[in-house]
Amino acid sequence: MNVARDNILNRVRAALRVPSHQALPPTSAPIFPPVTNPEARFREEFTAVKGEFIESGDALAVFLKGFGEIATDGSELVGKAIGEANARVSECDLGVTSCDCLVAQTGSVVVTTISAGGRALSVLPPTHLVIARREQIVPDLATAMALLRKRYDKHWPSALSVITGPSRTADIEKILVMGAHGPKRLALYFVD
Repeated sequence: MNVARDNILNRVRAALRVPSHQALPPTSAPIFPPVTNPEARFREEFTAVKGEFIESGDALAVFLKGFGEIATDGSELVGKAIGEANARVSECDLGVTSCDCLVAQTGSVVVTTISAGGRALSVLPPTHLVIARREQIVPDLATAMALLRKRYDKHWPSALSVITGPSRTADIEKILVMGAHGPKRLALYFVD
């Protein structure tokens, strides 16, 4: 007779006699608290995930001077904010795009191939600058998806991305590496 084996089996039998924890039934209650001030919440969450705000036109001019080659999505909104800049995406230091919306609950930027001028501009350059309007802030992801469904209906873009802060990974030995799968920096400028 094996004493260690019997000891383990006795503990298992004793544990099986105790009723297990029962999960609560599903509920329709929201998981997150409601967003009462979307802009304030977006600012809080965006900065928490290491997003950078550019607060004024002067600050934007200083920010842009820090980059050599700049590529833009060619949208009217981006042109209004920074003018013309059409470097090759593969060679630029800064990619500037507009967006579909901004999600207050998570501090995320939602872009599609239509709003970001393709797939590469928001991913390939080391820095991504988003030009947006404050009216584009929505409270949560469900509202963002409803907006996209309404906007694109049956003609969806080929790609949709929800960007939450600069690219990061800690896959290898749990060491945080910025820019592993995309831009190292994510900045946002609101056009008034």
